[in-house]
Amino acid sequence: MSPSKKPILFHYSASIYSHRVLWYLWLRGIPYDECIQPAYMPRPDLAQLGVNYRRIPILAIGKDIYGDSRLIIQKLQERYPDSALTPSSSIHRGIQKLLESWTIDGGVFINSVKLIPYWHSSGNLQDTKFLDDRQKLMGGKRMTAEEMEKGRPDGLVHIRQAFDLVESTLLADGRKWILGTDGPTTADIDGVWPFTWLMMDPNMRGALPEDFICEKMYPRTYAWVRRFKDAVDKGQTERPQPTKLDGTQVKERTVKTRVDPETTTFISDDPLGFSKGDEVEIYPSDYGFTHKDRGVLIGLTTSKVVIRNSQGFHLHFPRWNFRINKVDQGASIPAPIPPSSNVPQMRLLYHHGSPFARKVFMLALELNLTQFITLQKVVVCPVPFSGWSDNNDDVAVHNPMAKIPCLIADDVPDGIYDSRIICDYLESVARVARKVDKHHWQLRTLHACADGIMDACVLVVYEKRIREPKGLGLDDWVEGQQTKICRALDRLETAVTQGILKEPPSGGRASADEVAVAAALGALVSIKAAGIFSLDWKSKRPKLGGWYGIWEKRKSFVESPPAKEWDAARHVIGVAKI
Repeated sequence: MSPSKKPILFHYSASIYSHRVLWYLWLRGIPYDECIQPAYMPRPDLAQLGVNYRRIPILAIGKDIYGDSRLIIQKLQERYPDSALTPSSSIHRGIQKLLESWTIDGGVFINSVKLIPYWHSSGNLQDTKFLDDRQKLMGGKRMTAEEMEKGRPDGLVHIRQAFDLVESTLLADGRKWILGTDGPTTADIDGVWPFTWLMMDPNMRGALPEDFICEKMYPRTYAWVRRFKDAVDKGQTERPQPTKLDGTQVKERTVKTRVDPETTTFISDDPLGFSKGDEVEIYPSDYGFTHKDRGVLIGLTTSKVVIRNSQGFHLHFPRWNFRINKVDQGASIPAPIPPSSNVPQMRLLYHHGSPFARKVFMLALELNLTQFITLQKVVVCPVPFSGWSDNNDDVAVHNPMAKIPCLIADDVPDGIYDSRIICDYLESVARVARKVDKHHWQLRTLHACADGIMDACVLVVYEKRIREPKGLGLDDWVEGQQTKICRALDRLETAVTQGILKEPPSGGRASADEVAVAAALGALVSIKAAGIFSLDWKSKRPKLGGWYGIWEKRKSFVESPPAKEWDAARHVIGVAKI
């Protein structure tokens, strides 16, 4: 097999999902090359191919790139048919699929994770960068020693049920392999992988307490795992050694490939109503959803989706637990962060109801920086008020004013606060070179104007939600804030009329000043929806209303709604009333 036709596997040694694919390659004797990736983001080798997909493994065959171990194994079965590994009947293929679903989606893997021995000094759970990365991957839940210890009993209850099922049903008649075959099949790969991880991975030593799970209790299951491990070890020693490639070599080989892309199929009756050629985003819906791949939709079946990305590669993903969203043609395309960039990891103390926090997060979306940010939800208030000020002390550690947003970055660990300063920091991280043209200072002043609107909105909320219920409300105060807002809106209307405040760029990123104005107008819409006060500002300021209408459809605006949680990795530590 020529090098250009060999599959290239992107993986790292500790990835148990990668083991599933490696085992198939070894048992089948398929020659392949490999590109070893770091255990946590970023992954510049894949970035060179325009691949944002967060999870590992990934397989490249020519210009076709496949994500998710299930889809990868399926593709290998199609590409290298007539194998004893492939179940021979529809019933057996059904059993294989059920085992695949049970171990991956049915709770076996996630409960196995609860049993990771967090006390190993050399394990990944002692690596802060790994823990930060997995916190983002898993939607904000951090793997601390306390949390791991708390979750072990529940994980053990469920894993013991898994051992019971294998022992008392699948292997109960003494068969060596799940389907009663002479050797392992993909049904064994799909069933055995979490058990092999728990029992035989050196980093999992001590995961299974012998009082509950041991060979004496589950002799058939233990023997099955050992047989399987012996078979894959034999296959590994007998196959050709893979060549280790770096990102440059991978791109050189894939760009110059002689392998024809896979022929794609497009169904016409999909419930989501997509058409061939639509611009879409694809990402996992269960975890790893902060990294989205974007491209032109070229293939769609009931079980698979294919897009062509900006680099010309065909990215293949399963549809199970993956989401496809059509991209508004007017939405912004954030400029890519160069693979060589040394972007610090950041933690943003925020609440989705804060317009200032929204401004910062919108800018991060515009700059394509959210992949480096962990969101930590907090509730703060100038006065002690239950449900509103619960995290004042936590935030005050980094911002003595106990106000949000507050950004804690690797290179500024004591905290960056005031939303304008945070915006300046984010633009510096993204290497935004701001041109000082004739409108520069006018735009900067509009940023301050927008902040004034948001300040007034927040003060009115406090007045209506805290002071008024205590009998301390002052109508004149609220009217004074509304007067400020109206004057500021008039100034923004003039700025649009004069061409100072322009439509957001359809193919690039907006500035922090433009984002601030959009966030301020969004705050007015939000407090009207909440019934706090109503201001008919659009009809009297048609230019500004039209400008805002464009922003309402923009990706950074849509993905930062003030009424619900934002779709990003986060650690939720409080619940607010606003």
